[in-house]
Amino acid sequence: MTIDAEQLRTWTTALLQTWGYEPEDAEYLSDTLVDANLRGVDSHGVIRLPAYRARIDAGLVDPAARPSVDRNGAVVRIDAGGTAGQLAARAAVDELTQLSGEFGVAAATVRGSTHFGTAGYYARALAGRGKVAVVVSNSEPNVVPFGGKSAFLGTNPLAFAAPTGGEPLSLDMATSTTAMGKVLVARAKGQPVPPDWGVDADGAPTTDAAAVVSLLPAGGPKGYGLAFLIEVLAGVLSGAAVAGDIGNMYTDFSKRQDVGHWMLAMDVAHFLPLPLFRDRIDALIDSAHGAEPAPGFDRVLVPGEPERLTAQAREAAGIDLPAATVESLIELGVAGGVPYPGTEASS
Repeated sequence: MTIDAEQLRTWTTALLQTWGYEPEDAEYLSDTLVDANLRGVDSHGVIRLPAYRARIDAGLVDPAARPSVDRNGAVVRIDAGGTAGQLAARAAVDELTQLSGEFGVAAATVRGSTHFGTAGYYARALAGRGKVAVVVSNSEPNVVPFGGKSAFLGTNPLAFAAPTGGEPLSLDMATSTTAMGKVLVARAKGQPVPPDWGVDADGAPTTDAAAVVSLLPAGGPKGYGLAFLIEVLAGVLSGAAVAGDIGNMYTDFSKRQDVGHWMLAMDVAHFLPLPLFRDRIDALIDSAHGAEPAPGFDRVLVPGEPERLTAQAREAAGIDLPAATVESLIELGVAGGVPYPGTEASS
């Protein structure tokens, strides 16, 4: 079922306000989710709204909460304080923008957080402000370690972005072969998944989305190693929960998730004049585009370009959401008194 991106963004913003979020916060939250849908990362988009609502209902996320900020030179420590992960991450981005401008390089940790959408959203925001940025996060365990049978670490995403003469160059990847949200999307559509995505309860690879209980690390020991690095930065260093102590977003309503994030921002102007940096990185991108494509490929793309092209296409044609996702959104809209677009006449 297809919906215009701006229509979805407007509806999501209105719905979030009925949950108690201030208009500015609701708009920001909505943009992080719809941005994920636009870029083809549907696993981190509006499909998450029912889980967000459930955690608010359980008293584990407070729409009125505000993150607390502790600055120490070029380092900032943020405690989400029960607010949404996106709003805690926004505070980190704002602090890093200022501190990296002053010191050249600045780092931030966030603890007590929740799911915050895509890590790339914040990396690109910093790149848009003239920074080279790295953003990582831990998450509830749903990825088996290399050589293991049961989940140990989360998908632990890694994002990187840098300014260019146009849209930021960006990389946004899970350290697992895929994200559990993508398995949920396939499950909602009744579609199979590739055999390297996940394992069943016995630890065996499966193509049945409904049977997937844990994911596989990307590249075997390489993805596992990167996930471990991120767990140290986002979990151990931040003071947030680590590995099995992180609350599961969908099944554990006994405690807050206590997810951790870590961000690094380098102000380009402290290293090179920003126009020169943009010229150099644009030349690098042009060189990549000029590389000879392999059979079956039209051209060589740079990181983040497939998602940007998807966003352009979905801005024009709309975002196609699975029927199961739309049904859950319709239910949320009825409960909040904000009818999902297209259902107003029957409400």
